[in-house]
Amino acid sequence: MNTRENLRLHTRIMLGLTLLCAVVLFFVPAIPQPLAYHQFADRRTLIGIPNFLDVVSGTLFLAAGLYGLKLLFDPRNGRQRALFEARQESIAYTQFFAASLLTCFGSGYYHLAPDNASLVWDRLPMTLMFASLLSIVISERISQRAGLILLPFLTLLGIFSVYHWHQTELAGAGDLRLYLLVQFFPAILILYMIFFLRPRYSRANRFGWIIAIYALAKVAEFFDREIFELQQWVSGHTIKHMLAAVAISVLAGMLRCRISINRVQNAKNELDRY
Repeated sequence: MNTRENLRLHTRIMLGLTLLCAVVLFFVPAIPQPLAYHQFADRRTLIGIPNFLDVVSGTLFLAAGLYGLKLLFDPRNGRQRALFEARQESIAYTQFFAASLLTCFGSGYYHLAPDNASLVWDRLPMTLMFASLLSIVISERISQRAGLILLPFLTLLGIFSVYHWHQTELAGAGDLRLYLLVQFFPAILILYMIFFLRPRYSRANRFGWIIAIYALAKVAEFFDREIFELQQWVSGHTIKHMLAAVAISVLAGMLRCRISINRVQNAKNELDRY
């Protein structure tokens, strides 16, 4: 099987998985937002800020996002041209790191007074990151054009998933199903592409690290109270923020270190001619 046929096969498998997941989701009963979700373990107030550590740990998203944007738009040496085979590939990365900045403010706003209304502003920028990360991997493993075309559709789907959840909550019949799909299904597709499709850039295994670190962050979030009660210093949710910011920094670090495999191969082929 040649490269093109292999790509078509795995693309069809992923489309089939997506369709299957959508069908299964349709038959799963609606999932409301548990009100207990807002009852975080660490409610300490410091320097007048309620839920202090959960609020201020969101600034890590700001730092990680700024680091990524600096790599993309470094005016000193035109790094944007060096990081990508084509300039338009930077669009999804720009959205990802800009969404990290927005997550800082959305998370901080939510944790000051956690409820469903403020949770909207925490979740919206995260859907922008989920959408852009999936677009990035599609672009770098399947088709640059496909990744770019899908980005606005994935972004709108993410935004709509939060809107749909919030509107159903207001109607008294909360439904998280679409948001959960937007949050977790991209990770499945990304892992599939990591295992079965060839990347165009080096350091591509970092995407697997990002998924693994985010998975650890979700585990820390799930055991929020147990982690806090164990040592009475930092809660699982605060650790979630730390780990998620590390995952964003891993993506930025990958950009700083990677090279185009195609460019290296082309240069090697040129040298072999002499």
